[in-house]
Amino acid sequence: MDSRQLSYFRSVVDHRSFTHAAAALDMTQPSLSLSIRKLEKELDVQLLTRGRAGVSTTEAGDYLYTIAIKMETLMTEADQRIREIAGGLAGSISINATPEFNWAFMPELLSRMFEVAPDVKLFLEDPEPIITLERVLDGSIDLGLMPSIDPRAFAQQHQDQLVVHVVTEFPMLLAVPERLKDLPDEVSLADIAHETWILPKHHDEFPGLPDLLRTAWFQNPESKPAHIQEVSTLQTAMPLVAGGIGVALLPDSAQRHAGDHVFFKKIKGDFPSMQPILIYRKDKDLSPAANQLVDIILEVGAEGKYH
Repeated sequence: MDSRQLSYFRSVVDHRSFTHAAAALDMTQPSLSLSIRKLEKELDVQLLTRGRAGVSTTEAGDYLYTIAIKMETLMTEADQRIREIAGGLAGSISINATPEFNWAFMPELLSRMFEVAPDVKLFLEDPEPIITLERVLDGSIDLGLMPSIDPRAFAQQHQDQLVVHVVTEFPMLLAVPERLKDLPDEVSLADIAHETWILPKHHDEFPGLPDLLRTAWFQNPESKPAHIQEVSTLQTAMPLVAGGIGVALLPDSAQRHAGDHVFFKKIKGDFPSMQPILIYRKDKDLSPAANQLVDIILEVGAEGKYH
């Protein structure tokens, strides 16, 4: 028994006539009758009876008719869903994004994606950047969003494996606890050298904030802090600053999520910005839905919708 036989059978039942069903199916009546007889022989049961009122179903035919309706519904749904997946309107996307990207962009990204493709399922996690990089490289996730201070060097390092897009630019601000709120609106690194600096871990795989600050401290030794406390992500730094443990460098988007006990100061001089990057494997064909999300990420980044 196959889907074509079920379709023929249903048409005969719906029309209560082999002749009318054959006409609707654009086939000859003998061919249709032969198909139904083969189906009955295959199932070893009578499905239809002929009478003056036309064709009617037996008990077995009644049951098979409900199955035929269900199968047609499933086939229609499958056809529609496959077309939606091919058009980027359905399917699933796995994405890892660092907290600072979630603070700034994720609400706008999700809103736009849901508007154009409400049936696409997004699986979002916010691990530390090194894990995001590892997952993209091993193919366990589709997209990664990571902070970078040197996207060109990162892209060159991974040119054989990754596609790298610079999404936007985040100005960096100094987050200080309440006890330092009366510092000037602009401070130099030397002004806070006595404070504990809260920094994400250094990773050889990509340059980050630790590298940026170590370069600044090397150029200005008087600004090098006596104490550094490492954290997994910048999100972890926020409560430590609020608790008075020390200071941290955060993207300006963090101001909206800092609470009442964290204050922000500008850093004197031409201090570099953070440039979030979007990464995915070169040899992995992204789904239409994932490609659509890539376009939205770059669009929102270009518009600066995090402000």
